[in-house]
Amino acid sequence: MDAKIVTCNSVGAYGHALTRGGKYKIVDQDHAKIRIKGDHGRLLWINKGHFDPGERQQLIMQSWGFDDKVDTNNFIEITISFNDGSKRWCNLTTPEKLTEYFKNSVIDPPGMSSRHLIIMKTLKYEEVEKTLKYLDSQGELEDATLPLI
Repeated sequence: MDAKIVTCNSVGAYGHALTRGGKYKIVDQDHAKIRIKGDHGRLLWINKGHFDPGERQQLIMQSWGFDDKVDTNNFIEITISFNDGSKRWCNLTTPEKLTEYFKNSVIDPPGMSSRHLIIMKTLKYEEVEKTLKYLDSQGELEDATLPLI
């Protein structure tokens, strides 16, 4: 990383010191880590994998909402809006709703695969929001969703 400025792409375990999408000046570096001044005002060494070189735009969640009724569907579609104006979607479910789906449905083949399904403990608004914010802070939300066309 030869850039003087880097952009955080994942906060990892440094949520107290980094913001995904934040721009940080490199103070020092070695072969695997860079030293930056964190959001908390202190200098720290962090693995280079948490940064992109230069000033880069990161896709960051701005808002989200339920598109289906939580109580009546096994798979709940949500729409997420991002800082670049784009929207993406995914499905949410719980282990109980998955069990209900397989018990009460005649499906062939008798299995499923979905890269845009997030399995939640509950579908309470606050818990969904906390999970989405966590996935976003780790740079994983884009992979867990599909573009809304």
